[in-house]
Amino acid sequence: MRCMKMLFAGLLALNGWALAATATPPDPPAAARAPRVHVIVVDTMAYGPMPTGVRAGDIVEWVNRGILEHTATARDGRFDVDLKPGATVRMKAAAGTVEVYCKFHPTMVATLVVK
Repeated sequence: MRCMKMLFAGLLALNGWALAATATPPDPPAAARAPRVHVIVVDTMAYGPMPTGVRAGDIVEWVNRGILEHTATARDGRFDVDLKPGATVRMKAAAGTVEVYCKFHPTMVATLVVK
């Protein structure tokens, strides 16, 4: 009987049962990571530098430090953020490359890349 128990334990080990009990759990999927906040400042009739490393699901925070009203409007229509003087607006980023402009000042343009 003792030989049978040892044989059974050996077969379980060969089939991975012993390893499964001691294996470390896998890393959480990338989708489980906490979203990062990326700030874009509007001031002096211009968008500040566009952030790099923005991923879908991250938060983009638009901050208007100027004295005039602006917008952050996507040319493809995916968002239209109204930025009154002193306003801060947050939005969730969606994947893609977006051309952004201000409806009140069409020469204000930028490109936001979200991976």
